[in-house]
Amino acid sequence: MHLFHRIQSKRMKSLVASIPRSIFHLRVQTRAFNVHHDTFSSRLASRNYLRTRKFLLMFYDTGSVLVIFGMFTAVVLLVWTMVSLLSSTFLRVTALDPSASLLKRAVEVTTRATKYSRVTHAVNPIIPGLTVPLKHLPLILLSLCISQIVHESGHAITAAIHRIPMLAAGASITLMFPAAFVTLPSAKVEELSLLGRLRIITSGCFHNLALWLTLLAAAWSGIGQRILLVGYEDVFTRGLIVARVEADSPLSMHLPVGSFLTTLDDLPLHSSRDAWNTYLLEPTPAAYKQGWCVDASRLSDDYQCCRDTDNSTSFCFVSFESTIEEYCADPVAILSKMQNRCDSSTSCLESQSCIKPRGDRDILRITVNHEGTDTEGERIVLWSGPRYEVWEQVQTTHLAPRFGIIPLGLPLVFADFFQYLKLTNLSLYLLNALPLPALDGSQLLIILLEMVFTKWFHAPSTILDIEALRTRGGRPYERRVQQVRTFVMIGTCTLLGSCVMLGIIEWMIV
Repeated sequence: MHLFHRIQSKRMKSLVASIPRSIFHLRVQTRAFNVHHDTFSSRLASRNYLRTRKFLLMFYDTGSVLVIFGMFTAVVLLVWTMVSLLSSTFLRVTALDPSASLLKRAVEVTTRATKYSRVTHAVNPIIPGLTVPLKHLPLILLSLCISQIVHESGHAITAAIHRIPMLAAGASITLMFPAAFVTLPSAKVEELSLLGRLRIITSGCFHNLALWLTLLAAAWSGIGQRILLVGYEDVFTRGLIVARVEADSPLSMHLPVGSFLTTLDDLPLHSSRDAWNTYLLEPTPAAYKQGWCVDASRLSDDYQCCRDTDNSTSFCFVSFESTIEEYCADPVAILSKMQNRCDSSTSCLESQSCIKPRGDRDILRITVNHEGTDTEGERIVLWSGPRYEVWEQVQTTHLAPRFGIIPLGLPLVFADFFQYLKLTNLSLYLLNALPLPALDGSQLLIILLEMVFTKWFHAPSTILDIEALRTRGGRPYERRVQQVRTFVMIGTCTLLGSCVMLGIIEWMIV
């Protein structure tokens, strides 16, 4: 039982707010767009817009083919995900070691990343706080709102092409997740041919696919970068700027926002646009172009630090010329200096040796320049631990604001939102194409099955409701269609449920 409250103002008299007893689902619908929809439909029916209507029919016919392809692709991806989850879960269960809890966190993460790097999943969920940062939740919800509006606009436009009036349009919020909808008269849609109904059903997913392709083209063309350069300056040749550091990170005290990062170990960050991500995320050896001249008296002959990974007072070094010679020394006193660099022991004094950190040790030299202009203000920050943790805790950008009032982190927010907008549109294209209850794919499946048993332009008595997505009919072939539909939908639901269950099991094991 719903309580309807009608707002009687002249400007919003068509708005209806439906407030159910449960506060977890709120719904608002309006008829304010009906007039514009009817006007657009009337224009398309006139002779002046005959070419436009033919173009739109061809456009959405192409979209119908792409969405049918998307339905089969989504099912294949679902099967692939289930198989990969089964294999990875089996590997993790059989490879569990009771002594694993005694290992250091860094060693455990590295071992697991190496062991299961070959197992990939076709679908990875976006879960704020688990798979993506919780602070990205507003961006995800905003991109979801836009994608939903784009999706429903497809149903509205194809309905206007076929002179189907729109009863209402609206939005709803379930828990915190937004959704949009358009309501079309079932009786009018029922009178359309199978091809007409196919256009209306697939147009929403096709709009999401079209927007995803548009965003890909925009990213490839670099138009967003050009727009940002109006208010920002590209300082890539000077290094990267610290745009954000996690508040609880120990690096927050040493890498202030706005400072320039010039090198990682001996790798210049201006050597490649992707140098930051590549060096911190890929298992590449440390880049040391030169070693350090160190007095032999400061080098210990006790090689325990080269065998003990828990030693925090000394660090394992090797000769720059030969990795066989190992030494133990204080890493801060050596690596924090920018002087006394050497190419070989002949470049040092007789009492010194040219050494470098052993490549398998987790230590990172970050060169910081607060001014970003000369080398006099440079200093070294040492990080002991896996490199990927630096990537997780520090965000950088190569764009510097031209004016003080422009936020430094705005390009990062724009990039994150752009990425989520692409992901949500691609996800809605594939997810809605799945033959599952309450999704467009269930109606698409019915139409495809009817096309198998009937002629293309035969008008069946199946009643379609875009909002409720319910079907009913009474043709002789209806029983066979319903049997096949039920079998396919149960199989898809089983696949989806298996993926969710295996994903939870894998997450609990990790």
